Amino acid sequence: MEEVKQNMFYGASPQVFEFAKRNRANLTPAESYLWNFLCKNQLNGLRFKSQHPTGPYIADFYCHTAKIVIELDGSIHKLPEIAKNDQEKDEFYQLNGLK
Repeated sequence: MEEVKQNMFYGASPQVFEFAKRNRANLTPAESYLWNFLCKNQLNGLRFKSQHPTGPYIADFYCHTAKIVIELDGSIHKLPEIAKNDQEKDEFYQLNGLK
């Protein structure tokens, strides 16, 4: 997988932006709970974004300053096809210096 160093969106397409917008309007209960602690720079002043486009993927939560991605995964991520996508996503994040 190739490294993409463009901006904080890592070359995300308009379709990914649209999908992220829909996801922000429909957070899971776990995402909503965590968002209460991450929003408004409550974690040591770090600014997190919810459902942030990163290349072909959407990070559940992303802090550009610290280059941190937080993913909340449910039991569906145990399915082989989902797990494969998760592995590719992790590789993309690592290649782009995201933790």
